[in-house]
Amino acid sequence: MSSIIGNALAGMNAATRRIDAGASNIANVNTVGKVGGSGSEAAYTPVDAVQVSGPAGGPEVHIKPRDPATSLSYQPSHPHASNDGLVESPNVDLATELVNNKIAQHTYEANIKSIITWDEMQATLLDIKS
Repeated sequence: MSSIIGNALAGMNAATRRIDAGASNIANVNTVGKVGGSGSEAAYTPVDAVQVSGPAGGPEVHIKPRDPATSLSYQPSHPHASNDGLVESPNVDLATELVNNKIAQHTYEANIKSIITWDEMQATLLDIKS
């Protein structure tokens, strides 16, 4: 397999993982928990998609828990609220997550175009040789 295709596929896989992480954060943006809670009483822990270069030079994405994972918010009517009316909320900024998902979408599309261009170049090469 060509390194062009290998890198494009790695880029598509990385973009997919970034979208998965963002979608998980968006889906759980309102999943709050007790202050200091654990198990089913804990708030959702958001994740970050960290992109690094893989061994072959293509991109790889590692999923890591966000630090800080939660912040306190005032919701006195929530069943998990403390005596002060505080709950732990996931540290998720919806606008940032949506922008990151849009960037990942464009990255995916760019990698598809790289494969299409490579394919067209190979077809041209074969036409010249025949």
